[in-house]
Amino acid sequence: MDFSQWAGRVIDHTYTPGWIVLAYCISLIGCWTTLELLHKRTSNHGYYNWYLLLAAAVVMGAVGIWSMHYIGNLAIEMGQGQPELRIQYSLGFTVISLFTPIIVLSAAFYYFGTSKSVTHWSTFLGGTLTGFAVCAMHYLGQIRIMNYTTSYSIGHVIGSVIVAVFASTVALGVFFYLTATWTDNIFKRVLIAALMAASVSGMHWVATFGCTYRFTTSNTAGIGAMRAHSRQGTAAVVICMCIGCCTSLFILAMLGQRSRKLSADRAQQVVLACATFDMDGKVMVTPEGVLPCQKITDSFTERSLNEVFDVSHPVFCWIFKASRCWEYVTEVLPVIRIHINNNGLCSSDSRSISSAVRDEDYARTFKELFCVAASDIANLLQVPLGDIGLLHGSVLCTGTLSKDGRWKNHWNLWKQNRMDHAEKGLSPTLFGRGQLLFLTRRVNRFESGHFEALGYRFANVSNVVESLARSMEIPQAELRPHLEDMRRRSEGEYLLEPGVHMACFALRPVLQRGFDIIVRKDIDYLLPTVQLSNSKLEHWQLEILQNMNNWTVATCRERLQGMLLFVKHPEQKFARQLFDAITALASEIDSPFFQDARLVARPLLTPAAYFKGGQSQQQAQLLAFRIIADNHEFSSSYGDYKLVPSKFFLVQQHAYSNSKDNDIFGRRILREFAAIAERCDSSGAPTTRETRSFLPRSMSSGLSFIGQRSSSASPARSRPWLSRSQSTTHRVLDDMASDDSELTLINSNPKQSFGGIHVSSEVEIDIKKTQLLEPTISHFELERMGSTTEASIENTESPSFADELMILTTEERRRRIFSQRS
Repeated sequence: MDFSQWAGRVIDHTYTPGWIVLAYCISLIGCWTTLELLHKRTSNHGYYNWYLLLAAAVVMGAVGIWSMHYIGNLAIEMGQGQPELRIQYSLGFTVISLFTPIIVLSAAFYYFGTSKSVTHWSTFLGGTLTGFAVCAMHYLGQIRIMNYTTSYSIGHVIGSVIVAVFASTVALGVFFYLTATWTDNIFKRVLIAALMAASVSGMHWVATFGCTYRFTTSNTAGIGAMRAHSRQGTAAVVICMCIGCCTSLFILAMLGQRSRKLSADRAQQVVLACATFDMDGKVMVTPEGVLPCQKITDSFTERSLNEVFDVSHPVFCWIFKASRCWEYVTEVLPVIRIHINNNGLCSSDSRSISSAVRDEDYARTFKELFCVAASDIANLLQVPLGDIGLLHGSVLCTGTLSKDGRWKNHWNLWKQNRMDHAEKGLSPTLFGRGQLLFLTRRVNRFESGHFEALGYRFANVSNVVESLARSMEIPQAELRPHLEDMRRRSEGEYLLEPGVHMACFALRPVLQRGFDIIVRKDIDYLLPTVQLSNSKLEHWQLEILQNMNNWTVATCRERLQGMLLFVKHPEQKFARQLFDAITALASEIDSPFFQDARLVARPLLTPAAYFKGGQSQQQAQLLAFRIIADNHEFSSSYGDYKLVPSKFFLVQQHAYSNSKDNDIFGRRILREFAAIAERCDSSGAPTTRETRSFLPRSMSSGLSFIGQRSSSASPARSRPWLSRSQSTTHRVLDDMASDDSELTLINSNPKQSFGGIHVSSEVEIDIKKTQLLEPTISHFELERMGSTTEASIENTESPSFADELMILTTEERRRRIFSQRS
């Protein structure tokens, strides 16, 4: 073909609108896919995040910029649209123009991820690099057009650079800011992608409008043969890239939908979640804004109308204490997994406990499923089970929003000032019910970097509370205080300062549940207290207190204020301290019933100081006023105090950090599940040998000590033995309690076993082989009635100050009722 007639001439050109629109749409697809990939990134560490960074750079460079450029150039009609005048490109520079923006964009996206917060400097530098990547690709692609020599207007060149840098800076700055504040929903990401596509297209067309094309014959050899290949090949490559982007968007959408469906299903189940906080108080969540969690079971079936699964439930108290001794749970975890596998509960989809099983079997199975769920979360986070955290003292009901309420929540995302049902004062309609338990912990910088490398993010609680509440289907107003309390608890255990404290031990009777107790609202394992200036109580001070034993608050204030019983100056000074402390405590409680509370003059010891790291344990002395008040004497609000179940309060006094009771309870876990392993072994199941191979040495060596013949202990004989006077009083009062609801309530209050002997019936034990499991435990036999019994003092929890106060308070009420009946 003769090209000499056009040689050296500037060829006029026009533009086809259809190709321009198609080029923008292709750039939009590439930019949208890029933002979705960047949205999944959590840091600059880990293969997961590096994969997302490179994928985002490749998609943006190859589709958002490169494909848009060459599809956009197809809109240029040279001359009168003659095929021989169409623009042809050099293959080498085409490839170079593809990889250049990918490299530059990788640096830009990496720099944006170096800081958890968006700064002006990082936004400017990242946007500038992105704008330069767009410009570099355009001019590299133009520099080796084979059949034209291009020249540019300097004004258009500067204008194109400004458009690319400004629009890219604004788009990426807004995107990363919204991502950091967890307000980047999919609609906003699409709008930002449209702005980024406009920056790429705008730069391209500003530069193209200032470009002149002068035809040259120096590189026209073989153009005729390449003409069709060039256009068709470019279109084919671009189509393949666009299909890949659309496929990626579809996969990401399906994964998001699956995650939302899974969250909706878990809102109707009993779920264990892990609330991990970093040193700045930010909570760890997935890129979708939900906590890492695992299902325990489909639902917790209450065995009676009076049973409610809350913090006072015996099963919750067990798992609460078990989370304080994970090292013992780790030892028995292989046995637990094999046992639930034999029961067909190995898969999380099949973890539904039949309501037909016996109460003790139901409770044991739930405990096993809890341990397995905690282990699954530890495996998910790639940490040891001992580092997974402690169980928080709350059970949050989920799935309490109606389906209509969920649709309203989605609609409210469009509104600037959205409020949930609770904030509007409306009561959401219950359509289903689940329970959510929390494991809480705090991690250091190194550990938080480990989790970010796995694909998790740390966010302010205020930024993610909406997404968390939506996934759990509960009002934000209900979830927010729980998260704040867990964040505060993760900082460490706050106990009383060493010294002498005045406390209020006030119980409120609750039908069918025992008692509630007044505690501090911020720390529900501490009583309302006022500290005295004394570091410890001297002997003469104890004598003064002994004379005040069982005095009411009103009597104490009256006699201490009069100073008639105190002659010496030190005694008067101490009396003034007591009076001020009682007055301050009465002012804080601010309730009439406190005036009738009676003093326990004997100082009780309680753990003291702030436990964190390896600090040594200290103790404080506690002087308490005790009372069982009537329901009508309690007000609805106590300011800084609240009411919690006394059963759970007593459990917390044994489950603090560095408590010796944690080891005692851990050894109890070993014995409990050793018995389960033996039953599996003696049942003749084909997994017997496998069970033995998975058992830790401390358990497998002692499996044979448990006899083949056993029966569950009767409730009467399995109760801890009380002292002779207590047991006599109980027998008399039990006979009289049939028509006295208050007496029945007091008698139903559980007693702790303080060094008592626990007797179970019809259990045969080989003493010599038992010592393989617990060589430090003393054993003896009771041969009466042919029973062989194991007794242990070392493995009984010592009484806490709360246990002693509970006994003193309830026993006085028993004696009072007994004397009235006599």
